[in-house]
Amino acid sequence: MRNNLPKTLQGKPFTYNEACNQGLSQYAIQKLLDAGAIERLERGLYRSIGEDLSDEELYRRAIKRVGKPAVVCLLSALSYYELTDTIPKQVWLMVPKEKRVKSSSVRLYRARDPQWKIGVVSNSGYSITSIERTIVDSLTSKSLVSPRLGIDALKTAISKKKTSASRVLKIATQLGVKHRVLPYIEALI
Repeated sequence: MRNNLPKTLQGKPFTYNEACNQGLSQYAIQKLLDAGAIERLERGLYRSIGEDLSDEELYRRAIKRVGKPAVVCLLSALSYYELTDTIPKQVWLMVPKEKRVKSSSVRLYRARDPQWKIGVVSNSGYSITSIERTIVDSLTSKSLVSPRLGIDALKTAISKKKTSASRVLKIATQLGVKHRVLPYIEALI
């Protein structure tokens, strides 16, 4: 039955609208569900059975659910870069302040001024904050993540030579929060 699923929909999550655009009717989607060829991930979001749900696949799925613009950030990015032992229960996404989505698999960080061009890396199917931006956001978003998490991430990233204090400060300056990050860096040096 998987052969009835268009190739463009195989290997990645897809929305109901994408399936309809590929020529599948509501009836055909239901038949694929009943046959076990696809599964419903959330309302209006599907994937073919037997596919790997890696972290990257979870990021793609979350961004597809929320819609663009959205960037993987904070706890999910710290985990992606192996800067924390904490395993996030949800995918953390930075989105514009106006965006609202109800989903148990996604945690939104609604930013007033997300500054999409500073410290954002594009991967296949999703974008994620860079190591430096992730550390800066972790140190300056005290209401969302513990400052201890940001400090530990900064120490780990510098000790493992994943980044340097000067690169973190450069991003902090570009984001206009150097005065909030500098004390943490000075304490490490």
